[in-house]
Amino acid sequence: MRFQFDYIKHWKLWFVLTGVLTVIALLGIFVRGLNYGIDFTGGTQMNLKFSHAISTTAVHRVLDSQHLNQSTVVFIGANHRQVQITTPTISEHERGVLLSKMKSVAPYQEISTSRVSSTIGQQTERTALLAVIIATVAIIIYITIRFEFRFALAGIIALLLDVIMTVGLVALIHVVLTKYFIMAVLTIFGYSMNDRIIVFDRIRENLHKQKKNEPIEDVVNKSLNQVLMRSINTSTTVMMALAALLIFGGSTIRDFSLTMLIGVFLGTFTSLFIASPVWLLWRKRDDARRKTSPKPA
Repeated sequence: MRFQFDYIKHWKLWFVLTGVLTVIALLGIFVRGLNYGIDFTGGTQMNLKFSHAISTTAVHRVLDSQHLNQSTVVFIGANHRQVQITTPTISEHERGVLLSKMKSVAPYQEISTSRVSSTIGQQTERTALLAVIIATVAIIIYITIRFEFRFALAGIIALLLDVIMTVGLVALIHVVLTKYFIMAVLTIFGYSMNDRIIVFDRIRENLHKQKKNEPIEDVVNKSLNQVLMRSINTSTTVMMALAALLIFGGSTIRDFSLTMLIGVFLGTFTSLFIASPVWLLWRKRDDARRKTSPKPA
């Protein structure tokens, strides 16, 4: 016997839970603030490989001596030999002095150095915002053509909630935002909408098979239960892969994996518990208006 869950009966609970998470996320964004990385703020990033394991305390001691207290130090790998140092923008002379002082920690090999200006960081932020707007408009047009505008708007509402909650939780954790964060957000856009389209397609199919006196709530519940295991299995598989990257990946891919992990979980939740109830409430409101509106003579 297939498990049946009444999604629609508890729609107020799902909305309240989502509202609480959204408020927490907004507090994280506006109170704690986003931890912009070098891709947005500009700075100098150096990758150094030392001859033996070192400590972050020793590296920070050198950075503090050069008045670079706001710098970040991230180890790459488990042996604590390769380190990624990100500082505010410094000149070539200051970089040379810093590298010279770093020899007091241990002999090392400079692997790479990259610089990003604040102008490029601002351009990256504008480009990311433009990409999100274009993706949103394209999704609305596509779903409206394939389904109907109510499905499109319900999907976009759930999608915006996904992004707000993901960004807010990332802000609370204080993950450094880089260009990989933008990639993660856009990937969440695509993944969440793909899951939502499958749900909407099943609802549309079952509406065509709707019996004369069958409530539309039963149609939506039946559709969601039919895609339940597919959504859970797909999301679980993706999250297992992301968890592996989070545990065993490097520092850069770790932030991407964490953002994706949060986004995939929230996207699955809103697909099942938010998008469809929003569409259903809107559909019932329109049906009620049609019934109460005066018929033309």
